[in-house]
Amino acid sequence: MAVDYPPLPVSRRKPGAIVFAVLYMLESTTRSLALTVMPLQAQKIFGDDGAVSAVYFGVTIFGLLAGFGVPLLIHRYRRRWVYSGGLVLGGLALVALSFENPLGQMSGQVMRTLSGTACIIALTLYVLDFIPRGDLVRYEPLKLLLGCLPWGLGPWLGIELYKVWGPAAVAALGLAAALVAVAFFGYLRLTENPAVAAATRPPPNPLKSIGRFCAQPRLRLAWLVAFCRSGWWSLFFVYPALYFSAQGVDPSWAGALAGGANLLLVLSPFFGWLGRRFGIRRPIMVAFFCAGLITMAVPLFFDSPIMVGVLLMLAAVFIVLLDSLGNIPFLRAVRPLERPQMTSVYRTYIDLGNLLPFAVFTALLHYFDQRAVYVTYGLLMLVVGATARYLPRRL
Repeated sequence: MAVDYPPLPVSRRKPGAIVFAVLYMLESTTRSLALTVMPLQAQKIFGDDGAVSAVYFGVTIFGLLAGFGVPLLIHRYRRRWVYSGGLVLGGLALVALSFENPLGQMSGQVMRTLSGTACIIALTLYVLDFIPRGDLVRYEPLKLLLGCLPWGLGPWLGIELYKVWGPAAVAALGLAAALVAVAFFGYLRLTENPAVAAATRPPPNPLKSIGRFCAQPRLRLAWLVAFCRSGWWSLFFVYPALYFSAQGVDPSWAGALAGGANLLLVLSPFFGWLGRRFGIRRPIMVAFFCAGLITMAVPLFFDSPIMVGVLLMLAAVFIVLLDSLGNIPFLRAVRPLERPQMTSVYRTYIDLGNLLPFAVFTALLHYFDQRAVYVTYGLLMLVVGATARYLPRRL
Protein backbone atom coordinates (compact mmCIF):
# COMPACT_ATOMS: atom_id res chain seq x y z
CA MET A 1 0.00 0.00 0.00
CA ALA A 2 1.38 3.40 -0.98
CA VAL A 3 2.07 5.85 1.81
CA ASP A 4 1.94 9.62 1.35
CA TYR A 5 4.69 11.20 3.43
CA PRO A 6 4.32 14.80 4.61
CA PRO A 7 6.43 17.26 2.65
CA LEU A 8 9.71 18.41 4.15
CA PRO A 9 11.15 21.92 3.74
CA VAL A 10 14.27 20.46 2.09
CA SER A 11 15.33 18.77 -1.08
CA ARG A 12 16.63 15.24 -0.84
CA ARG A 13 19.04 15.89 -3.68
CA LYS A 14 20.62 18.94 -2.08
CA PRO A 15 19.91 19.15 1.64
CA GLY A 16 20.36 22.56 3.19
CA ALA A 17 21.29 23.87 6.61
CA ILE A 18 17.86 23.11 8.08
CA VAL A 19 18.27 19.35 7.48
CA PHE A 20 21.51 19.12 9.39
CA ALA A 21 20.25 21.43 12.14
CA VAL A 22 17.20 19.18 12.62
CA LEU A 23 19.42 16.08 12.71
CA TYR A 24 21.54 17.75 15.37
CA MET A 25 18.42 18.59 17.39
CA LEU A 26 17.13 15.00 17.30
CA GLU A 27 20.50 13.47 18.11
CA SER A 28 20.93 15.91 21.02
CA THR A 29 17.68 14.80 22.63
CA THR A 30 19.09 11.44 23.71
CA ARG A 31 22.39 12.81 24.96
CA SER A 32 20.85 15.71 26.89
CA LEU A 33 18.66 13.47 29.07
CA ALA A 34 21.69 11.93 30.78
CA LEU A 35 23.65 15.13 31.15
CA THR A 36 22.85 15.89 34.79
CA VAL A 37 21.76 12.38 35.76
CA MET A 38 25.20 10.85 35.12
CA PRO A 39 27.20 12.83 37.70
CA LEU A 40 24.57 12.25 40.39
CA GLN A 41 24.54 8.52 39.64
CA ALA A 42 28.33 8.44 39.62
CA GLN A 43 28.50 10.19 42.99
CA LYS A 44 25.97 7.73 44.42
CA ILE A 45 27.90 4.73 43.10
CA PHE A 46 31.53 5.80 43.53
CA GLY A 47 31.51 8.25 46.44
CA ASP A 48 33.30 11.59 46.65
CA ASP A 49 34.03 14.24 44.03
CA GLY A 50 37.57 12.99 43.44
CA ALA A 51 36.35 9.48 42.62
CA VAL A 52 33.77 10.88 40.20
CA SER A 53 36.47 12.91 38.45
CA ALA A 54 38.66 9.81 38.19
CA VAL A 55 35.81 7.84 36.57
CA TYR A 56 35.21 10.59 34.01
CA PHE A 57 38.95 10.71 33.37
CA GLY A 58 39.22 6.98 32.65
CA VAL A 59 36.12 6.81 30.47
CA THR A 60 37.26 9.78 28.42
CA ILE A 61 40.66 8.19 27.73
CA PHE A 62 38.89 5.16 26.27
CA GLY A 63 36.56 7.32 24.21
CA LEU A 64 39.44 9.42 22.91
CA LEU A 65 41.38 6.40 21.67
CA ALA A 66 38.32 4.70 20.20
CA GLY A 67 37.33 7.90 18.41
CA PHE A 68 40.25 7.58 16.00
CA GLY A 69 38.63 4.43 14.67
CA VAL A 70 35.60 6.31 13.34
CA PRO A 71 37.24 7.23 9.98
CA LEU A 72 38.04 3.54 9.54
CA LEU A 73 34.41 2.65 10.20
CA ILE A 74 33.23 5.30 7.75
CA HIS A 75 35.54 3.90 5.09
CA ARG A 76 34.41 0.33 5.75
CA TYR A 77 30.67 0.76 6.35
CA ARG A 78 29.92 4.18 4.81
CA ARG A 79 28.96 7.33 6.60
CA ARG A 80 25.22 6.68 6.81
CA TRP A 81 25.66 3.44 8.76
CA VAL A 82 28.15 4.96 11.16
CA TYR A 83 25.78 7.83 11.87
CA SER A 84 22.80 5.51 12.34
CA GLY A 85 24.81 3.22 14.58
CA GLY A 86 25.94 6.17 16.67
CA LEU A 87 22.34 7.23 17.22
CA VAL A 88 21.32 3.74 18.40
CA LEU A 89 24.38 3.47 20.64
CA GLY A 90 23.36 6.70 22.36
CA GLY A 91 20.01 5.16 23.31
CA LEU A 92 21.67 1.96 24.53
CA ALA A 93 24.00 4.04 26.71
CA LEU A 94 21.01 5.21 28.76
CA VAL A 95 19.88 1.61 29.11
CA ALA A 96 23.28 0.69 30.54
CA LEU A 97 23.20 3.65 32.94
CA SER A 98 19.80 2.53 34.22
CA PHE A 99 21.36 -0.47 35.99
CA GLU A 100 22.97 1.91 38.52
CA ASN A 101 26.03 -0.18 39.22
CA PRO A 102 29.73 0.44 38.48
CA LEU A 103 29.72 -1.65 35.28
CA GLY A 104 26.56 0.00 33.97
CA GLN A 105 27.83 3.47 34.80
CA MET A 106 31.19 3.03 33.09
CA SER A 107 29.87 1.15 30.05
CA GLY A 108 27.06 3.69 29.67
CA GLN A 109 29.51 6.58 29.73
CA VAL A 110 31.74 4.82 27.19
CA MET A 111 28.84 4.15 24.83
CA ARG A 112 27.62 7.72 25.17
CA THR A 113 31.09 9.01 24.31
CA LEU A 114 31.41 6.73 21.27
CA SER A 115 27.91 7.69 20.13
CA GLY A 116 28.72 11.38 20.28
CA THR A 117 32.01 10.83 18.44
CA ALA A 118 30.44 8.90 15.57
CA CYS A 119 27.54 11.32 15.16
CA ILE A 120 29.67 14.46 15.33
CA ILE A 121 32.22 13.27 12.77
CA ALA A 122 29.63 11.93 10.33
CA LEU A 123 27.36 14.97 10.59
CA THR A 124 30.30 17.37 10.21
CA LEU A 125 31.33 15.61 7.00
CA TYR A 126 27.80 15.95 5.64
CA VAL A 127 27.84 19.65 6.51
CA LEU A 128 31.19 20.20 4.80
CA ASP A 129 29.88 18.37 1.72
CA PHE A 130 26.69 20.34 1.29
CA ILE A 131 26.88 23.69 3.12
CA PRO A 132 28.70 26.44 1.14
CA ARG A 133 31.69 27.91 2.98
CA GLY A 134 30.12 31.35 3.16
CA ASP A 135 26.94 29.98 4.79
CA LEU A 136 28.70 28.31 7.72
CA VAL A 137 28.28 31.40 9.91
CA ARG A 138 24.51 31.02 9.36
CA TYR A 139 24.42 27.24 9.83
CA GLU A 140 26.19 27.10 13.19
CA PRO A 141 23.79 29.50 14.98
CA LEU A 142 20.81 27.75 13.34
CA LYS A 143 22.06 24.42 14.62
CA LEU A 144 22.35 25.79 18.15
CA LEU A 145 18.96 27.49 17.94
CA LEU A 146 17.20 24.21 17.14
CA GLY A 147 19.36 22.45 19.70
CA CYS A 148 18.23 24.74 22.51
CA LEU A 149 15.01 22.75 22.99
CA PRO A 150 16.61 19.37 23.79
CA TRP A 151 19.61 20.90 25.56
CA GLY A 152 17.35 23.31 27.44
CA LEU A 153 14.68 20.87 28.60
CA GLY A 154 16.57 17.58 28.47
CA PRO A 155 18.79 18.01 31.56
CA TRP A 156 15.84 19.17 33.67
CA LEU A 157 13.53 16.46 32.30
CA GLY A 158 16.17 13.80 32.90
CA ILE A 159 16.48 14.78 36.56
CA GLU A 160 12.70 14.86 37.05
CA LEU A 161 12.22 11.43 35.45
CA TYR A 162 15.07 10.07 37.55
CA LYS A 163 13.58 11.43 40.79
CA VAL A 164 10.00 10.30 40.16
CA TRP A 165 10.24 7.08 38.12
CA GLY A 166 13.88 6.15 38.34
CA PRO A 167 16.60 5.53 35.74
CA ALA A 168 14.45 3.16 33.68
CA ALA A 169 12.18 6.06 32.67
CA VAL A 170 15.19 8.09 31.49
CA ALA A 171 16.42 5.10 29.49
CA ALA A 172 13.03 4.48 27.88
CA LEU A 173 12.61 8.07 26.72
CA GLY A 174 16.21 8.31 25.52
CA LEU A 175 16.00 5.10 23.51
CA ALA A 176 12.72 6.21 21.95
CA ALA A 177 14.28 9.54 20.95
CA ALA A 178 17.23 7.74 19.38
CA LEU A 179 14.92 5.57 17.28
CA VAL A 180 12.99 8.64 16.10
CA ALA A 181 16.29 10.21 15.01
CA VAL A 182 17.24 7.04 13.12
CA ALA A 183 13.87 7.00 11.37
CA PHE A 184 14.16 10.65 10.32
CA PHE A 185 17.69 10.16 9.05
CA GLY A 186 16.64 7.09 7.08
CA TYR A 187 13.73 8.99 5.55
CA LEU A 188 16.06 11.75 4.30
CA ARG A 189 18.25 9.24 2.42
CA LEU A 190 21.27 11.48 2.46
CA THR A 191 24.10 10.46 0.18
CA GLU A 192 27.79 11.22 0.38
CA ASN A 193 29.15 13.86 -1.95
CA PRO A 194 31.19 12.02 -4.59
CA ALA A 195 33.19 15.18 -5.28
CA VAL A 196 35.06 14.73 -1.99
CA ALA A 197 37.56 12.11 -3.02
CA ALA A 198 39.12 11.74 0.42
CA ALA A 199 35.87 10.33 1.73
CA THR A 200 36.32 7.25 -0.46
CA ARG A 201 40.07 6.73 -0.02
CA PRO A 202 41.47 4.54 2.75
CA PRO A 203 42.03 6.76 5.79
CA PRO A 204 45.68 7.30 6.68
CA ASN A 205 47.35 6.31 9.91
CA PRO A 206 45.84 8.34 12.79
CA LEU A 207 49.30 9.40 13.94
CA LYS A 208 50.00 10.88 10.50
CA SER A 209 46.67 12.70 10.64
CA ILE A 210 47.62 14.21 14.00
CA GLY A 211 50.96 15.33 12.61
CA ARG A 212 49.34 16.85 9.55
CA PHE A 213 46.79 18.66 11.75
CA CYS A 214 49.44 20.05 14.08
CA ALA A 215 51.48 21.29 11.13
CA GLN A 216 48.72 23.80 10.24
CA PRO A 217 48.64 26.81 12.62
CA ARG A 218 45.05 27.76 11.78
CA LEU A 219 43.82 24.28 12.65
CA ARG A 220 45.80 24.29 15.90
CA LEU A 221 44.28 27.58 16.97
CA ALA A 222 40.77 26.46 15.96
CA TRP A 223 41.24 23.35 18.10
CA LEU A 224 42.39 25.39 21.12
CA VAL A 225 39.34 27.66 20.93
CA ALA A 226 37.00 24.66 20.71
CA PHE A 227 38.83 22.77 23.47
CA CYS A 228 38.59 25.57 26.00
CA ARG A 229 34.85 26.18 25.52
CA SER A 230 34.18 22.42 25.60
CA GLY A 231 36.11 22.07 28.85
CA TRP A 232 34.03 24.82 30.45
CA TRP A 233 30.82 22.91 29.64
CA SER A 234 32.36 19.76 31.11
CA LEU A 235 33.00 21.67 34.34
CA PHE A 236 29.53 23.20 34.24
CA PHE A 237 27.62 19.94 33.85
CA VAL A 238 29.45 18.10 36.64
CA TYR A 239 30.67 20.33 39.45
CA PRO A 240 27.65 22.58 40.05
CA ALA A 241 25.52 19.44 40.50
CA LEU A 242 28.01 18.14 43.06
CA TYR A 243 28.14 21.56 44.74
CA PHE A 244 24.36 21.80 45.08
CA SER A 245 24.24 18.26 46.44
CA ALA A 246 26.86 19.09 49.08
CA GLN A 247 24.92 22.23 50.03
CA GLY A 248 21.77 20.16 50.57
CA VAL A 249 19.96 21.79 47.67
CA ASP A 250 17.27 19.86 45.79
CA PRO A 251 18.78 17.98 42.79
CA SER A 252 16.31 19.69 40.47
CA TRP A 253 18.37 22.87 40.89
CA ALA A 254 21.21 21.27 38.94
CA GLY A 255 18.84 20.21 36.18
CA ALA A 256 17.23 23.66 36.05
CA LEU A 257 20.64 25.36 35.89
CA ALA A 258 21.83 23.12 33.06
CA GLY A 259 18.55 23.49 31.22
CA GLY A 260 18.49 27.24 31.68
CA ALA A 261 22.04 27.59 30.36
CA ASN A 262 21.16 25.55 27.29
CA LEU A 263 18.06 27.66 26.69
CA LEU A 264 20.48 30.52 26.18
CA LEU A 265 21.11 28.94 22.78
CA VAL A 266 18.16 31.03 21.57
CA LEU A 267 20.71 33.86 21.51
CA SER A 268 22.76 32.07 18.85
CA PRO A 269 21.12 33.85 15.85
CA PHE A 270 22.08 37.17 17.42
CA PHE A 271 25.64 35.96 17.96
CA GLY A 272 25.67 34.76 14.36
CA TRP A 273 24.71 38.29 13.30
CA LEU A 274 27.59 39.65 15.39
CA GLY A 275 29.95 37.31 13.56
CA ARG A 276 28.69 38.44 10.17
CA ARG A 277 28.78 42.10 11.16
CA PHE A 278 32.11 42.33 13.00
CA GLY A 279 33.89 39.10 12.10
CA ILE A 280 34.41 36.33 14.62
CA ARG A 281 37.81 37.21 16.08
CA ARG A 282 36.77 40.08 18.37
CA PRO A 283 33.58 38.41 19.69
CA ILE A 284 35.57 35.24 20.50
CA MET A 285 38.20 37.21 22.41
CA VAL A 286 35.61 39.19 24.40
CA ALA A 287 33.69 36.02 25.23
CA PHE A 288 36.77 34.27 26.61
CA PHE A 289 37.79 37.24 28.76
CA CYS A 290 34.31 37.78 30.20
CA ALA A 291 33.57 34.10 30.84
CA GLY A 292 36.99 33.62 32.43
CA LEU A 293 36.62 36.53 34.85
CA ILE A 294 33.09 35.49 35.87
CA THR A 295 34.17 31.87 36.40
CA MET A 296 37.01 33.03 38.64
CA ALA A 297 34.51 35.07 40.68
CA VAL A 298 32.37 32.03 41.56
CA PRO A 299 34.44 31.03 44.66
CA LEU A 300 33.85 34.49 46.15
CA PHE A 301 30.17 33.58 46.60
CA PHE A 302 30.52 29.89 47.47
CA ASP A 303 28.35 30.24 50.56
CA SER A 304 25.39 31.30 48.40
CA PRO A 305 24.00 28.67 45.98
CA ILE A 306 21.81 31.34 44.38
CA MET A 307 24.77 33.60 43.56
CA VAL A 308 26.79 30.66 42.28
CA GLY A 309 23.94 29.77 39.95
CA VAL A 310 23.57 33.38 38.76
CA LEU A 311 27.27 33.75 38.00
CA LEU A 312 27.42 30.46 36.13
CA MET A 313 24.39 31.45 34.05
CA LEU A 314 26.05 34.78 33.22
CA ALA A 315 29.25 33.02 32.18
CA ALA A 316 27.18 30.63 30.07
CA VAL A 317 25.96 33.56 27.95
CA PHE A 318 29.51 34.11 26.73
CA ILE A 319 30.15 30.39 26.30
CA VAL A 320 27.08 30.20 24.05
CA LEU A 321 28.64 32.99 21.99
CA LEU A 322 31.71 30.76 21.65
CA ASP A 323 29.49 27.81 20.71
CA SER A 324 27.85 29.92 17.99
CA LEU A 325 31.11 31.01 16.38
CA GLY A 326 33.78 28.69 17.74
CA ASN A 327 33.64 25.95 15.09
CA ILE A 328 33.85 28.33 12.14
CA PRO A 329 37.67 28.73 12.23
CA PHE A 330 38.03 24.99 11.64
CA LEU A 331 35.23 24.65 9.10
CA ARG A 332 36.72 27.43 6.97
CA ALA A 333 40.34 26.33 7.35
CA VAL A 334 40.12 22.58 6.68
CA ARG A 335 41.07 21.49 3.17
CA PRO A 336 38.45 19.47 1.21
CA LEU A 337 40.65 16.42 0.56
CA GLU A 338 41.60 16.23 4.24
CA ARG A 339 38.15 16.57 5.75
CA PRO A 340 37.60 13.05 7.17
CA GLN A 341 41.07 12.84 8.70
CA MET A 342 41.24 16.40 10.02
CA THR A 343 37.69 16.18 11.39
CA SER A 344 38.59 13.05 13.36
CA VAL A 345 41.51 14.95 14.91
CA TYR A 346 39.59 18.18 15.46
CA ARG A 347 36.73 16.51 17.31
CA THR A 348 39.20 15.30 19.96
CA TYR A 349 38.57 18.67 21.57
CA ILE A 350 35.41 17.08 23.00
CA ASP A 351 37.17 14.13 24.63
CA LEU A 352 40.20 16.16 25.69
CA GLY A 353 37.84 18.86 26.92
CA ASN A 354 36.73 16.23 29.42
CA LEU A 355 40.01 14.39 29.85
CA LEU A 356 42.55 17.11 30.55
CA PRO A 357 40.40 19.34 32.81
CA PHE A 358 39.23 16.34 34.83
CA ALA A 359 42.82 15.14 35.17
CA VAL A 360 43.77 18.52 36.60
CA PHE A 361 40.62 18.75 38.71
CA THR A 362 41.22 15.28 40.17
CA ALA A 363 44.69 16.38 41.30
CA LEU A 364 43.42 19.70 42.64
CA LEU A 365 40.64 18.07 44.66
CA HIS A 366 43.19 15.99 46.55
CA TYR A 367 44.50 19.21 48.12
CA PHE A 368 41.78 21.85 47.74
CA ASP A 369 38.02 22.06 47.60
CA GLN A 370 35.90 22.71 44.54
CA ARG A 371 36.68 26.42 44.44
CA ALA A 372 40.11 25.67 42.99
CA VAL A 373 38.39 24.19 39.93
CA TYR A 374 36.72 27.48 39.03
CA VAL A 375 39.81 29.62 39.62
CA THR A 376 42.05 27.34 37.54
CA TYR A 377 39.70 27.13 34.61
CA GLY A 378 38.99 30.85 34.65
CA LEU A 379 42.72 31.52 34.30
CA LEU A 380 42.91 29.15 31.33
CA MET A 381 40.12 31.02 29.59
CA LEU A 382 41.96 34.32 29.97
CA VAL A 383 45.04 32.78 28.36
CA VAL A 384 43.07 31.36 25.43
CA GLY A 385 41.28 34.68 24.99
CA ALA A 386 44.65 36.40 24.58
CA THR A 387 45.78 33.71 22.12
CA ALA A 388 42.62 34.13 20.02
CA ARG A 389 43.96 37.47 18.74
CA TYR A 390 45.94 35.40 16.23
CA LEU A 391 42.76 34.28 14.47
CA PRO A 392 42.66 35.68 10.90
CA ARG A 393 40.96 39.08 10.80
CA ARG A 394 38.82 38.13 7.80
CA LEU A 395 37.14 35.13 9.50
